[in-house]
Amino acid sequence: MTFRLQRLSPVLLSLVVSLLWLQPLQAVDQVFRKSSKTPIRGKVTSVTRTGVSIKPQVGADVAVAANDIQEIRWNGEPVKLITARSSDRAGRFERALTIYTEVQSDPKAGAANIKLDLQFLIARTTARQALAGIGKLEDAQGKLKDFLTAGTSSFRYFDAVNLLGQVQLGAGEFDAAKAQFAGLAKAPWTDYQLAGQSALARVLLAQDNVDGALAAFQQVINKSQKAQSPAEVNQRYQAVLGKSACLIRKKGQASFEAALKDLAVVLSGAANENAEVLAEGYLRQGDCLRLLGRHKEAVLAYLHVDLLFAGEPAQHAEALFRLGPLWSAVGQPERAARARERLRSDYPQSSWTKKLGS
Repeated sequence: MTFRLQRLSPVLLSLVVSLLWLQPLQAVDQVFRKSSKTPIRGKVTSVTRTGVSIKPQVGADVAVAANDIQEIRWNGEPVKLITARSSDRAGRFERALTIYTEVQSDPKAGAANIKLDLQFLIARTTARQALAGIGKLEDAQGKLKDFLTAGTSSFRYFDAVNLLGQVQLGAGEFDAAKAQFAGLAKAPWTDYQLAGQSALARVLLAQDNVDGALAAFQQVINKSQKAQSPAEVNQRYQAVLGKSACLIRKKGQASFEAALKDLAVVLSGAANENAEVLAEGYLRQGDCLRLLGRHKEAVLAYLHVDLLFAGEPAQHAEALFRLGPLWSAVGQPERAARARERLRSDYPQSSWTKKLGS
């Protein structure tokens, strides 16, 4: 072997060495965590709804909590799954679903862990699509319920519970949504508990119980005063956004000004990669400014969503709806018409599109 390697050209030698180096990495599971940029490589030895255990190539088993798992790339999974997940993260839901569906027929996707994870990914993308007004809520609800039946011991369990609650809330099934969010609030991690409590507050807001929702959001804010982990800080920001939505619903200059102060803290503190929080923050800022009659400033706030956070489809649809009349108000009817047309073409099933009328 040594003699043959010596006779290879430098290019071929480099290729052989690269292949030898990559080979063992391909024959392992890879757990990607929210708390680290470096995945843990090895063999996943156990999976529960609260986390996984993985045996690294060197050293003792490592336990990873489910709330810290970004994704798992399974040994032997179809390569196309990497592309599908990337499309999913970028908000290209139709593309992601197409690839996920193709992967289902690949024999490599037949392993139990891969098959169950793929079922969740399809359900999650269908739900995101429906919540963005691109797909049907009943389809998403069916797929999530099927996953929860099959995946009672999956590390994706609580994420599916959260999504099902969101879908049921979007469908106006308030009691069903409350049941899911109450289950989420019983998860063993503080960030998920806070998420469940904020979600219950959002149900109250959807039922027009503004004062009840405001009190519930304030409770979450109080509980997360000393939040340190990024996940817990994120939930604190989510609760502040919910409180701002309540203040906007209460109306009046004092409420709008108070909401703007809270929103300034979120928009200055949230990390750049926290697109969902930032998009929601700019939406609520735009609402306050619009209702205060500060139209040009409101346009700028909504434009942040349109130009920087179009990958958050639910927020993007709302921003386009708001920009339509505001562009007219500041003397730009052509841009108003363009915003309405983009809303109709990009989000045909959105509740915001339906508000445009014919």
